[in-house]
Amino acid sequence: MNIKIFRRTTQILTILLIIAIPILNKKGITVITGTLYSLAIDGIWITDPLSGFQMIISSFSADSALLLSMLIPVALAFAFGRVFCGWMCPQNFISEIFDVIHDKLKIKRLFNPRLSAKPRYAIMILLLIAALLLGFPVANLISAPGIISVQITKYFYEGIVGIELALIGIIILSEMFLVRRCWCNYVCPVGSFLGLFRFKKTMKVVYKEDKEHVCGGCMECVTACQLGLNPMEGKIYPLCHNCGDCIKACDKIKHKGKPLSFKF
Repeated sequence: MNIKIFRRTTQILTILLIIAIPILNKKGITVITGTLYSLAIDGIWITDPLSGFQMIISSFSADSALLLSMLIPVALAFAFGRVFCGWMCPQNFISEIFDVIHDKLKIKRLFNPRLSAKPRYAIMILLLIAALLLGFPVANLISAPGIISVQITKYFYEGIVGIELALIGIIILSEMFLVRRCWCNYVCPVGSFLGLFRFKKTMKVVYKEDKEHVCGGCMECVTACQLGLNPMEGKIYPLCHNCGDCIKACDKIKHKGKPLSFKF
């Protein structure tokens, strides 16, 4: 199946699921409950690892139920990298849409900083220290996917949304006029935490050029990456979230072999 179509389908289905949960719950259908902070599917709980870890360090305790609920997203990250970010995160989907709108409108951004994961990890560490000192999950205050899912639930139950939704507007404006994809590249604590769960066999984008795999030098893979990464140079992790757009762009070019692919 076409990688991009598969990914778009997954993103749209995730958005529809977030919308469907409060609608179904109001009708008394509770097979699926919760938000992207913590979701229950027929009694099986799935907790955002960052939220769960904050609960552990802020309360100095961890029960088995909480640890088990974090296991599925952690295992997913170990196997497939930050696929939640690239394939399911509603904020990433929104940012991708506005990145296309930006290009159509030909808006010039004010800054083009060097790509680095250091600011993002510094922010995550500060938030975790704050959670430890203050005794509550501070990072949840700026968890864009969590905020989106909570505010959608709030709207369907109460008919209103909270001031927290302003963060999403700030992200959109910042990425349109200041720095391209600044949230995912420089700030997001959820993506930063998921990026910690990697090892040698975690799925990644691999650039391999030999007699059977020849690069045409078209640079379409670089153009396709909304995070501004160059897969031909390597060292794209932990910023890369395995969306596969570079691989799809490489597949469109007619040359011998395809030097870009997913590998475990």
